[in-house]
Amino acid sequence: MDMAKRAFLSVVIVSCAVLTGCTTLYNPATGKNEFILINSKTEVALGANMVPLLTQQHPLLNEKDFQERVSRLGRRIAAASDRKDIEYKFFVLDSKELNAVTLPGGLIYVNKGLMEILSDSELAYVLAHEVGHVAARHIVKKIQSNMAYQLVLTAAFAGAGDKGAKSVENIARGVDIAYALIDLSYSRKDEFEADRLSVKYALKAGFDPCACLEALEKIRKTEGPQWKALKYFRTHPYVDERIAAIRKEIPTSVTCGSKP
Repeated sequence: MDMAKRAFLSVVIVSCAVLTGCTTLYNPATGKNEFILINSKTEVALGANMVPLLTQQHPLLNEKDFQERVSRLGRRIAAASDRKDIEYKFFVLDSKELNAVTLPGGLIYVNKGLMEILSDSELAYVLAHEVGHVAARHIVKKIQSNMAYQLVLTAAFAGAGDKGAKSVENIARGVDIAYALIDLSYSRKDEFEADRLSVKYALKAGFDPCACLEALEKIRKTEGPQWKALKYFRTHPYVDERIAAIRKEIPTSVTCGSKP
C-alpha cells in the first residue's frame, strides 16, 4: 500500500474513532438508510461552538415579540419533524436581509427582515424548510463532505512525497478552489428535499401548505427583478424550479391561488 493510501486509511480510522458515531441508520425524513459519521451529540456540540462566530457577525435581536413569534411557530413545526433526537431552537437575528440560516444540532436563525414581510403561515414554511434540512441531516452530510475533503488533502500531501513544498501548496490551492465551488450552498437535491419536507411538516402542524408558494413569491417580489444576486435566493437557489416542485407536493384536495 503506497503512502497516499495509508494516509487516507489512517485518517478515516482516526475520524471514526474520534467521532464515535460511525453507523448506518434509517432516516425517516429521507426514507433511506444512510451512513452517518457524526452522531447527534457531536452535531449539537458542533452547532454550539459555531454560535459565537455567527452572532459576532449578526447579533441576536433583543425584541421579545419577534422571539416569541419564531419560538411559537417553531415549536409547532418541530413537533411535526421526523427527527426527534435533538431539540430544535429558534432565534431571530438583527438584520434586514431576507435570509434564514441553520447551524448543526437544530439551531435555526431567521433574520428580522424576513419575519417582517411574512405572515405566520409563510414564516412557518421557512422554519419548516430549515427543519427539513436538519431532519434530512443535510448539514451533517455537508460536514462529512468537508471531512472527505480533508482526507483527500491529507492523501495529496502524502502523495506529493519529494515533489517539494511548492507542489504541496499547488495541490492544496487547487483542492481548496474546487471544494469552494461545490460547497457554496445546499445542493439542488437538498433544497428540493427540504421543500418536500416543508410541505409535509406544514400540513402536519396545521398550517396552510399554499403558504410555501406564497412565501417564495413574496420574497422574490420584495427582492425585486435582480433576485438571483440577492441574499435569500443566493443561499436558497433554484426558485422557479422549487416553486414548481412544491406545487406537486401540495395535495390535490388543496386549492392554492397560485396553482395552475
